[in-house]
Amino acid sequence: MKIKETLPTVVTIGNMISGFASILCILNQQFEIAAWLIVAAMALDAFDGKLARMLKTTSKIGSQLDSMADLVTFGIAPALLVGKACTNLPSVIMWGIGLFYMVCAAFRLARFNVQKDEDVNISRHFFAGLPTTLSGGTIAQLIILNHFIQARLGTDVVMILLPFVTFALGVFMVSKVPFFNITSKIGFKQGIPAMVLEFSAAILFFVITPELALSTSLTCYLIICAMYGVIKGKQLRNEYSTT
Repeated sequence: MKIKETLPTVVTIGNMISGFASILCILNQQFEIAAWLIVAAMALDAFDGKLARMLKTTSKIGSQLDSMADLVTFGIAPALLVGKACTNLPSVIMWGIGLFYMVCAAFRLARFNVQKDEDVNISRHFFAGLPTTLSGGTIAQLIILNHFIQARLGTDVVMILLPFVTFALGVFMVSKVPFFNITSKIGFKQGIPAMVLEFSAAILFFVITPELALSTSLTCYLIICAMYGVIKGKQLRNEYSTT
């Protein structure tokens, strides 16, 4: 394997290591640390694809490894996190929801891999179904947000809602609802000043209140994309290949 092919693979392995470390933290009841590790893995998952495109290199091993890493980090780890952290419902129900979520994540990744192998034309502007990365990240940010709210208001309202949100995320993953790929619009093509302004505002927001910044960003994205999917779903289903 060439060096330029190895670099994205190393980042992907970092994603998998973050997922494994998150699972260890979950087993040790360190739920907030586990959630932040999933968030860190989101950054690594986004970076490995951009790095591969920048180096103009693809690897079948790297592609398969990426899916395996995503299943560990954004499928298994969030399922365990929900099952262990939520205590407002009977454990049988919670583990059932976690199992449902994990199976949906595995199905989403398998569907994507099959379509890549069959050379299906994949739109880079839309995802068909919620990506596993965003699903796992949503669960992680809700755990982080709950810790933030609990420390200030003494309430676990987020944890009460989390099982229902997890089930909905699983449904969205296996659906064909179009989710806008906002990262396809972020780059040098939009102009250096606009890009610098966006990243500066994002960094400032995260420095001031990282918990709220993460929750606000992902929640707004999911709400907007879900509404867009409901309105434009039928039209887009005929215009792009599902991913």
